[in-house]
Amino acid sequence: MRSAAVFRVAGERLSREGIESLRFDYHGTGDSLGDEADQSLDDWVHDTLIAHELVATDDVPVHWFGMGLGAVIALRAALLARRPPRHLVLWEPVLNGAQYLDALLEGHRTELAMMFAQPWDQLVRQAKVAEPTLPGDVLGFTFGARLVDELRALPDFNVLPALRRGLQVTCATRGDRPNPLAAHTGLAALRLHTVEHPTDWMSSQAMGTAIAPPDIPRVLLSSLN
Repeated sequence: MRSAAVFRVAGERLSREGIESLRFDYHGTGDSLGDEADQSLDDWVHDTLIAHELVATDDVPVHWFGMGLGAVIALRAALLARRPPRHLVLWEPVLNGAQYLDALLEGHRTELAMMFAQPWDQLVRQAKVAEPTLPGDVLGFTFGARLVDELRALPDFNVLPALRRGLQVTCATRGDRPNPLAAHTGLAALRLHTVEHPTDWMSSQAMGTAIAPPDIPRVLLSSLN
């Protein structure tokens, strides 16, 4: 969500290092065709697999980078790929679907309260706003019933199946929140990174982010070694 500029800047940095990259928008998002309300995690996993097949070869390793919900999609797709990627870099992944939905609703309230410069409860009493609901329009995006149901049923984030398939995984999480992967720090194929400059991707301020957080390009480059 609201991370397109980060992917563009990260891709440009990789290009300067002589590394080719492919960026794409899932169906119903960004510049891709499709109705937002009709999309689902399963559809976006399929999009990821199609994009991977465009670049996957037996000779050159492919690495994937996903942020937020995109990290969850990448993790799911990697388990299904005919020729799986060598390395997954998963940045601030959604750790729990139900909590993510709650955060979307709260982020919507916070954005409107900031826009009107009034507390949310006061805005509701004055009938200036309505309580956000899911499925529905939240933070300027339409979340359809299929996607919301999938998010509600989303299991806790788990990289172990990917590691068992032989993938290398780098997972970046915020330092101000519990790290659910801390118990697996001894696994050789798993690298854990603490995000140095967390960004609230549900905030409208993230839309104006012109540069990638500085540790993203650095972690991406280190994952290639």
